[in-house]
Amino acid sequence: MVAHLLHVTLLLGVLASQLDAYKIAVFTRDMANSHVIWHKRVSEALAKAGHNVTMIKLVGFHWSKKQQIPIDPSVTVWNVGNGSAVTSEYGRIHSEMAFTDSTIFGNTMRHFMNHMMKNMQDNCEQLITNKPFLEQLKAEKFDVAFVQMFEACPIGLVHHARIPAWIWLNAGQLLDNIANVMGVPQPASYVPAMMFDMKDEMTFMERAQNLVVGSLMSPFWKWRAIDPITRLYRKHIDPNFPDIAALGAECSLVMVNSNEMYEIPRPTLHKIVNIGGLGMEKKDAKELTGDFKRIVDGAENVVLFSFGSIANASAMPESWKRAFMTVFSRFPDHEFILRYVDHDMDAFKPPNVHLFKWIPQSDLLQHPKTRAMISHGGYNSLQETINAGKPIVTIPLFADQKRNGRLAEKHGIGYYLHKATLTEETLQKAVETILRHPSYAVKARRMQQMVEKKPIKADELLVKWTEFLAEFQLLPNLVPYGTKLSFIIYHNLDVLAALAGILISVIFIPVLLLRCLCCRQRPRKLKIN
Repeated sequence: MVAHLLHVTLLLGVLASQLDAYKIAVFTRDMANSHVIWHKRVSEALAKAGHNVTMIKLVGFHWSKKQQIPIDPSVTVWNVGNGSAVTSEYGRIHSEMAFTDSTIFGNTMRHFMNHMMKNMQDNCEQLITNKPFLEQLKAEKFDVAFVQMFEACPIGLVHHARIPAWIWLNAGQLLDNIANVMGVPQPASYVPAMMFDMKDEMTFMERAQNLVVGSLMSPFWKWRAIDPITRLYRKHIDPNFPDIAALGAECSLVMVNSNEMYEIPRPTLHKIVNIGGLGMEKKDAKELTGDFKRIVDGAENVVLFSFGSIANASAMPESWKRAFMTVFSRFPDHEFILRYVDHDMDAFKPPNVHLFKWIPQSDLLQHPKTRAMISHGGYNSLQETINAGKPIVTIPLFADQKRNGRLAEKHGIGYYLHKATLTEETLQKAVETILRHPSYAVKARRMQQMVEKKPIKADELLVKWTEFLAEFQLLPNLVPYGTKLSFIIYHNLDVLAALAGILISVIFIPVLLLRCLCCRQRPRKLKIN
């Protein structure tokens, strides 16, 4: 009898948990492994909380050096799209941009952006003309969807499939263009644009550049990335399909892979939820195996090196390769573990350097023998070093990495090395500084402790806010009225113009009247014959 009651109780508990579960879709573009890893962590955390999670991978960025990311079986995975629009050309352009001193206004960057935008638009057209996929998406009746910030197509999919609530999700900090759409204030005096090599403390010229160029980026993004997607939906789905930017402005929640403890302090909104460090804590680290365990067990100290999942480190200049190997050889008490896919350095690689096509970066960083990391400054890598309490040398290659490098420098946990100045001498100084000056390690450990002891954990914020939104579906009380204002009214330009007019009237009209009176009262000269 007791056993029967226990069985019934257990069955009722399972049924209750199923009734409380929500159906969640996570749209993921396979742009970079770091982005897929972040969406995998979000998906697995929600699945662990008992929800039915489907990770919808939008396949479109096929090139040869990408690794397959294992995803927990508790998460259902859809692979949608064929990626026919992309070849190794994308990787070639990316490597060219990464290892040359190009600016965001240069030809290489323009070529890269044109290639990427065209690919995203072609992929979007494939998706919205894929009738079986659209029908399946509707039939699933998802409660909540997560949409990656880097593209607009899934916003239309969410609207078309009538998913009642959705969340904007980013693998890094809040993007400037999304902040603008959401009505988040961005004071140009101390909030640097994401693509700029600036900190929050700026010179006059930096503030001028940040104001002018930063103001132009959001309209450019809408014209280049959003409006073409709206036109596609109006062409294939409905001539009266809503403007994608307008749908974005009504988004109920935004979740970003950031943390108040190390991000630049700036104005925000109640709907912006920081879930930085999700899946990167010490408790998430796995035991090392194979060659990694062998190397670390036999090492006195370990240093990691990786340029991330997009930039192919094998494509860096020959002078860089020799500089890295020469400098690493001067630290024989350290084992250097590199993510590197080719074997073109075997002839001059020192014995304390170990090359792997893939490394368990977070697990290695959490090991007590790891002393530091040399990185491109990707936001994922920066956060993994912070959560492991390790200092970092950043050599930014493109995109937001300069800003990330300056962020580490600002907090005293990183050394910033500009790629245009990378030589054997400058690299030697960077590595020596980060390894021999204890202040970097001390500040990195302090930052780790602050993040670790933050009152509310990232996974709790993710799960609770997602469940809250799934229950209430729309949160219009979190949408600022500023999203409905024109540029002139938002910035009070009409008020400033009126005040200027009043000021001019108060100052200059009395002056003019006084001059007129003086002229009238001035005695006329009499002509004497």
